[in-house]
Amino acid sequence: MGTSWAKLTATREGIAVRRSLAWICLTVVLGACGGGTLTPSEYAERAESLVAEMEAQFVSLDAEWEAQVPTVDGAQDYWERRLEIRTEFLEGVRGLKASAGVAAQHAAALDVFERITAADEALAARVATFDSVTEHWQWVDTPEGQAADAVLEDVFEFCRSSQEEFDATADRESLEDVPWVPPEMKEAIKVAFGCPP
Repeated sequence: MGTSWAKLTATREGIAVRRSLAWICLTVVLGACGGGTLTPSEYAERAESLVAEMEAQFVSLDAEWEAQVPTVDGAQDYWERRLEIRTEFLEGVRGLKASAGVAAQHAAALDVFERITAADEALAARVATFDSVTEHWQWVDTPEGQAADAVLEDVFEFCRSSQEEFDATADRESLEDVPWVPPEMKEAIKVAFGCPP
């Protein structure tokens, strides 16, 4: 009977420990994902991560597309997957809880990324009307392709200006030990979005 009681106690303690760990993990996850607003540094880091993931997915998708013989079905598959990447990225940006220090930049990000997503959707709809696809990038010369390229230039400009804004905070490191300066004015933000020149 002593062995059974010891087993029961150990089992109960194990369950209690697992439940406690589960609650701790849930609290950490909810705090990290659904908590309050992000500091400008946290915002920039998460944005940088979203951009890096999207770019890696586009590079992989483009390489896969270029490695195959162009076909209508292949082009439609390419655009379906490209739109999934765009939508996932846009949802990630929408999910960022920007603090007042980056609220204007966040609003500009939502605007430009909603516009490029809409432009890509229009281009995908155009590709869906193609009777044949003989070149990998034949949609580039369509009116929708040119419109998407114009919006893409806006995306690149937004990227460069965002990078410049964050880079301009590097001088704030010298204020780190000044007690009367508010924390948000001391924050040096270091990110590398990899914007095209």
